[in-house]
Amino acid sequence: MAESTGPTLHEDVPLFCEAVNFTASKTGFNPRLIEKDYFGTVLLAYLAECGIGRLVFKGGTCLAKVHAGFYRLSEDLDFTIPLPVEASRKQCSQAVAPAKKAVSSVAGFVAAMKCTEPLTGANNSTQYIGVITYESRTTGQREPIQVEISVREPLLLPTVTGQARTLLLDPIGGNTMIPAVAVGCIDVIEAMAEKFRAALSRQDVAIRDFYDIDYAAKHLGLDMISDRMIDLVRQKLAVPGNLPVDVGEQRLADLKRQLDARLKTVLRERDFRSFDLDQAIRLAAAMAESVRR
Repeated sequence: MAESTGPTLHEDVPLFCEAVNFTASKTGFNPRLIEKDYFGTVLLAYLAECGIGRLVFKGGTCLAKVHAGFYRLSEDLDFTIPLPVEASRKQCSQAVAPAKKAVSSVAGFVAAMKCTEPLTGANNSTQYIGVITYESRTTGQREPIQVEISVREPLLLPTVTGQARTLLLDPIGGNTMIPAVAVGCIDVIEAMAEKFRAALSRQDVAIRDFYDIDYAAKHLGLDMISDRMIDLVRQKLAVPGNLPVDVGEQRLADLKRQLDARLKTVLRERDFRSFDLDQAIRLAAAMAESVRR
């Protein structure tokens, strides 16, 4: 592959910085996260050009950039390569090999980026995690983007071709500055089923999962406790390696402690104020009761 044909606006540093600051003033998002969202698109475009087999974009960043608009900004990219749960370690390694090569080689195709931690297997080869960094045009510091690829789990719904958008706005006309990038994505219904699974069983409970559930209930027009959603969540929880469902008092107390440190920093003030943690907890509890039946 020749040099990536993805976004190159960052090469014009004065214009890029002006666009970041303009976008911050118009949207209320933190400039550092606006820049990271841009470089996330650069990385997505590069990985899409690499033609990595069955690599499917998922997670909170996919929800924000593809399915739901920019309600929060993320700092990592999550993918899956669907494989049967009984896939061997060798099969997992072979499936991930093209992605490992692409991540390790990024500096040769995207001059602003370099791989600082190659994709490495974790959790009995069910996940591969790596880190790519870029030089911030606004601070001069190197900033990380974590790349995580899940394997040993089939998808339950067909994938969709999504358009990954970038928040950056043109400081002259106020229009979107970067064309959307076509990328294979998890279906939004399955994405929310995974959010419920994470909310109910993640070892280290994360406030962002509950925020995403609350946002989807308010804005995406989804029936969050439908028979279809319950069935998907039940199947997700049945995948080997998931922890038991937990909606206990300690878990809820941990959530409340994360509000300022882990959620407020990635949201606009108005979105943080509108978050209804109690509703998100009620939805999670209703789902927990439903999947146990």
